[in-house]
Amino acid sequence: MPLARGWMVWAERAPERYDWAVRVMTLGRLDRIKDEIAERVGVGDAVLDIGCGTGTLAARCLARGARVTGLDASEPMLRRAAVRAANEGRAERLTLVHDNVVRIAQHFRDNQFDVVTATMVLGEIPRERLRPVFRECWRVLKPGGRLVVADECWPRTRPARALYRLGMAVLWIPQLLLLRRPLFPVHDLEGTVRDAGFRLVESRAYPGTSFRLVAAVKMPDATPVLNRCAPGVAAVGVGEAWVV
Repeated sequence: MPLARGWMVWAERAPERYDWAVRVMTLGRLDRIKDEIAERVGVGDAVLDIGCGTGTLAARCLARGARVTGLDASEPMLRRAAVRAANEGRAERLTLVHDNVVRIAQHFRDNQFDVVTATMVLGEIPRERLRPVFRECWRVLKPGGRLVVADECWPRTRPARALYRLGMAVLWIPQLLLLRRPLFPVHDLEGTVRDAGFRLVESRAYPGTSFRLVAAVKMPDATPVLNRCAPGVAAVGVGEAWVV
């Protein structure tokens, strides 16, 4: 769904239209996926939501009694997330961090969270930087902690890949004109998660879409396959954090 992602990135520039744009372009599917993710969160869980956007997933987790830390590079989106939590009377359990998702190491300690979540942000991270992001997710999770992510992924079957490439080719020029940069549907999401030291417990495709949900657990005796990203690789972020 390259057009869906393109419109959503455009909509991020005006957070007041972002949630509506997401709902329209995904036909409500992403809302249902976020509901499924939130169902895996329990009372008292410490949740890190990377690329939290306007806080729609964070709000669902807060409603289930979790404490949520949201990380996002867009200050306007974070402001909207803060307002959402305040309006729902749950602001005291929400912490927001203004920075790029590839800079997790700058903000969080080892074994800090019970759950790490992400929706529709992994595909915006270049492939060579996605592996270090997952290794940082592994580091900040407690032993036995859960990773639950959902994003647009390259299809697995040859016919589906051909159709997807056709869509990407048709939309390549409009995408660049609209976003001024390419987008990166996730390749081998499950393998990347495994390489980070996780045990995969679920991988679910959604018919008629390129969305895939992956759930995994941090095993106490596991270690990441690859070395940690070099300091110079991280993208620039403002590095601000505050409690709502």
